[in-house]
Amino acid sequence: MSSKRRVISWFSCGAASAFATYLARDKYKDRLFEAVYCRVAEEHTDNIRFLQDYENTCNMPVKIIGDERRNYSIYDVFEERNFIKGQTGAPCTMVLKKNVRKAYEKLSDTQIFGYTAEEESRVDRFLDANNAVDADFILFDKGYSKKDCLEFVKDLGIEIPVMYRLGYNNNNCVGCVKGGMGYWNKIRVDFPEAFNRMAKLERRIGHAVNKDKDGPVYLDVLATDRGRFKADMPSDCGFTCEWQQGELNV
Repeated sequence: MSSKRRVISWFSCGAASAFATYLARDKYKDRLFEAVYCRVAEEHTDNIRFLQDYENTCNMPVKIIGDERRNYSIYDVFEERNFIKGQTGAPCTMVLKKNVRKAYEKLSDTQIFGYTAEEESRVDRFLDANNAVDADFILFDKGYSKKDCLEFVKDLGIEIPVMYRLGYNNNNCVGCVKGGMGYWNKIRVDFPEAFNRMAKLERRIGHAVNKDKDGPVYLDVLATDRGRFKADMPSDCGFTCEWQQGELNV
């Protein structure tokens, strides 16, 4: 019976999940194995190219699931809830990733998550919030870093996703609400349409993604020299949602 239990490796089109999925398929050869991608419409369109290249190179199908009722879109979630983010997280992660995962999983599943050696705190938070999940943090347990994951993708001969090539640490949505001022100023340059769309949403809802000691800082008045890109990048968007609010972005 144990050989029939399912293993799900959550594939995000990021380098870490690609490496974790590859390792997990070998580790669980005697189990029913699935690589599964939760689609979010605002992720870069190059992600599907990466997913298809990975499937072809590794001879591994990746199943695509998502919240069709909300058109897979973070904007549908924000508009529906009239809310962008708060102290406990962003509803886009809850609705489009965590809820989709919960609807798909079975209690008997082993689930693979691509947290790396640098992410002990994220592993701990996931375990605290999801103690019923049989989770395997295969990269973390083996000590693999984010750099190792990028090298793995390069060794496969697959071109890394566009967001990495543009200097972003993670392959999140184009315009992630967990990012700070420096991050959004780079989005303004690289993806002006995404920047303007979020700026309009902020005003419509009446809530700014960023703030400083004086209060909200709306994107449409954000000075182009504020923030630091590398320091203000969001964390990788998985099935929990965290960002650091402790330091002001000046």
